[in-house]
Amino acid sequence: MSEPETTVYVCTVCRAKDDPEVRPGHALLEALGARLTAEDRAIVAAEPVECLGVCSRPCTVAMAARGKWTYVLGDFDNVADVDDLIEAARRYTASETGLVPKKDRPDAMRKGIISRTPPAPKG
Repeated sequence: MSEPETTVYVCTVCRAKDDPEVRPGHALLEALGARLTAEDRAIVAAEPVECLGVCSRPCTVAMAARGKWTYVLGDFDNVADVDDLIEAARRYTASETGLVPKKDRPDAMRKGIISRTPPAPKG
């Protein structure tokens, strides 16, 4: 069995804006794990990461795949936005370059883009 093409890295260190003891990334990662179907798991993996450096916009994730642009996305609600995040990962995976046209982005992705980084040069 091959590895999933896309990895969604979920920051598990970010703190909730209204309660610094709460780490919403943990809940987002658990919700992703519970909601990804077997078909999704064949193309998308959800992995914890210690910090994405965007502490002012929790929950923050990075969506990456070899040879594709990487998105950093923030402001995810760990309950309401899980389905949008999964749909964003599906569309990202289906894209040849990783770029998802604005009109095709789920709402949470559209409002949450922090940055896009081009793929590393081959060589």
